Amino acid sequence: MRLTDMSEFDVVIARAEPIIATIVTRHRTKQHPLTWRLIHSIEGEVLDELNRADDLKPAYINLIKHSGILNYPLNDDPVDFGKSNAIACAFAMIYEAYLLQK
Repeated sequence: MRLTDMSEFDVVIARAEPIIATIVTRHRTKQHPLTWRLIHSIEGEVLDELNRADDLKPAYINLIKHSGILNYPLNDDPVDFGKSNAIACAFAMIYEAYLLQK
């Protein structure tokens, strides 16, 4: 499937995945634990990179970032979503990449 055949949101996700993988690899190599502060930082890097792309619409990029509705901590505690079913898309992608990467 070509990227032009995907929905705009799917394109944002497809572009975010390798960016997240690269950033997560950098932090895991340094053996940084995934803390709330770090997940916020990684999300910011991912959004900055996506926003530099001329062909992605900011409205679709904003769909993956956390909103102010879900009040995620900003501290050095390990990330723990508990049993939450409402996790920001970027956070879920980062968390999964961090846990799955060896």
